[in-house]
Amino acid sequence: MLYGILLESARDGICLGYGNQIWKKIVQELNFEHESFTTLGRYEDNLVEKIAECLADILHEGTPEYYMQFFGECFVRFFTNYGYDKILRVAGRHFGDFLHSIDQLHDSTKFSFPRMKSPLFHVLEEDELGAFLQYKSRRRGFQRYIVGQLKECASRFYNEDIYVRIQDDLSTNECTRIVFRVDFNNSAVKETSKRLHSIPNLPDITSDTFFKVFPFCVLIDPSMRINHMGKSIKSLFPVDTVIIGRHLDEIFRLIRPDIVLEWNKMLSYGRHIVFLMESRIPLRSDKGNKSNDNSMNKKPKTTAGMTGSSAIRLKGQMKWISSWNMIVFLCHPILSTTEEMMNIGLTLHDLNFYDGSSEILIAGMQHARQLQAAIDKQHAWISKLQETKVELQEWRRKGKRLLYSMMPRHIAQMLQQGIVANSICESHKLITVLFCYTMDFKDVIQKLTPTEIVQAVNQMVVIFDQCADKYDVFKVETKADSSYMIVSGIQERAPQRRISSSSGSSVRSSVGGDSTDEIMTDVKNPLGLNQAEILAGLALELSRQSKKIINKISKVPFKIKIGFHSGPAVGGIVGHKNYQYCLFGDTINTASRVTTTSEVGRVHLSVASWELLKDSIYFETSPRGKIHMKGKGEMQTFWLSGTKDAYIEYAAMLESKSEILDNDRLSDYHPAMYEINSRSKPLLNVINKLPSSTGQCPFSGMNASTFI
Repeated sequence: MLYGILLESARDGICLGYGNQIWKKIVQELNFEHESFTTLGRYEDNLVEKIAECLADILHEGTPEYYMQFFGECFVRFFTNYGYDKILRVAGRHFGDFLHSIDQLHDSTKFSFPRMKSPLFHVLEEDELGAFLQYKSRRRGFQRYIVGQLKECASRFYNEDIYVRIQDDLSTNECTRIVFRVDFNNSAVKETSKRLHSIPNLPDITSDTFFKVFPFCVLIDPSMRINHMGKSIKSLFPVDTVIIGRHLDEIFRLIRPDIVLEWNKMLSYGRHIVFLMESRIPLRSDKGNKSNDNSMNKKPKTTAGMTGSSAIRLKGQMKWISSWNMIVFLCHPILSTTEEMMNIGLTLHDLNFYDGSSEILIAGMQHARQLQAAIDKQHAWISKLQETKVELQEWRRKGKRLLYSMMPRHIAQMLQQGIVANSICESHKLITVLFCYTMDFKDVIQKLTPTEIVQAVNQMVVIFDQCADKYDVFKVETKADSSYMIVSGIQERAPQRRISSSSGSSVRSSVGGDSTDEIMTDVKNPLGLNQAEILAGLALELSRQSKKIINKISKVPFKIKIGFHSGPAVGGIVGHKNYQYCLFGDTINTASRVTTTSEVGRVHLSVASWELLKDSIYFETSPRGKIHMKGKGEMQTFWLSGTKDAYIEYAAMLESKSEILDNDRLSDYHPAMYEINSRSKPLLNVINKLPSSTGQCPFSGMNASTFI
């Protein structure tokens, strides 16, 4: 697992370098739950490689290795926002010093990232032209990522233009082990060597003096056996435990670095690698108990250091003393609380005063509670952020569903892509328009209260909407007289559109959206019906479900007329603040005339729609003959008689797809409407004086048939 700061830095680099649209494509391709990552979150190791591979596939240029190196550069640039660049700036005076300090830099971040499994960096050799740097990690595929980090650090912090190549690959099945050759101006190593060798000639110190100065130390001979130990460490073990002369691995377990305990490796890594060891054998159980109280002496020692068991962890550096031909482990205990000191059996007097261990421990005691509170608060914010992201995705889905209910899918997608709304204009060669008129609604509206009017209209709209939602159709409008208009054939259009160059809009990708919001055509039209067949099925269901809409005055169902017509039309977005998708053309007028000349309870269709239904294996039609239509003259029309056997099973499935609300439940809608209207008497008069649907259309002079 790796921390989210690596993934977040890659996301930031992609957005800055290639644009937000490319990142949204990656999110969609890799099915990420969110578009960003939490810095302290934990994620799979291979996500960085997956992002690099996906980016290469999308851009069709460069290799995944190239983008892994790019992500390494992005990481260095990104973490400067968190102040980590200050640590790098003081890592060394020269880039060579920086290479020696990488391991210590990783160790310094353990408090911010406590579960980080940092890689091991070790300088094998160096000369005036560069150095050989060994990289070792349990992760796979991060070689080029490391190259990007090294090049960016050299350029940003040391003004060095370096060249990095893979000198040798010693990787095994257990770990990745790469030797890099880093070429740079390393002339400072020669000057530093001369300066350090010019030291005064002082007499040798005795071993007694040495162990007084370093009470926490372990002396190791070439056979990797313990030759001597500082008094502060020795006092932690039972008196009768033999330690001197035993192999180091019998007494201590090497935690860091991940190497084999061998003399040559200790000499090589000891120059600039931080070592961490933990005791294997139990510590004294009576250390530090000054009282003779048996209850205190019997108090169990349960935790120590960072392991939660009777053990101590020692951290420090391995130094070779040439005159002794031994390696000395100059270390200090890892302590964070006084409870750990008491369990181990240490006191402040036992700690080194010169290295600040006691001062750090005391300061840590004072700030531990505040730090823990800050950490708890941070984790709470992270959890809340995750919940907020989930809630945001849900609201986005709801917003898209609402948008798709207000206008055709392809129009909504064009608006999401950034196309100027008023530049959208399209010509439909063939659509089918259905009207459903409630004939006796105007007769009873004068006798209903405002609340009952709203309930009656809402009852009809809810039932009709639930019917229409099963089919691949688009609801255009519902008028004040409860007329209902549905269009089929618009939803079949592709989302790409040619727009006017004067719009000044650039098409931006809409990827990254939730695909579950886009109700695809094949889901609502599994039979592959044409547009007239779709409305034929819907018309029959509207006729059947309309019997549930009861007139509160006559106590019988409302009288419904249904009709539809097929033909060309023009559509587009009008309005500046409230966008409305409008349809213009004679097809809408003709569909309205077909509906008004229909009969109650029957479905009327024009000859144009009949042409689309005459060869249907799902629906039956019958001729009505020629009738006179206002403004149209004599027209041949037909009746939709019913369905054939091939459609019956599909109709049964649609019937069980969703449950229509009962009439008694619809009375619960808009409970606050009655309270509002009861306090505002003028509103009642306004509602009772609403103009009828036969009023002049404001677009009549432009042959605009209908709009929403």
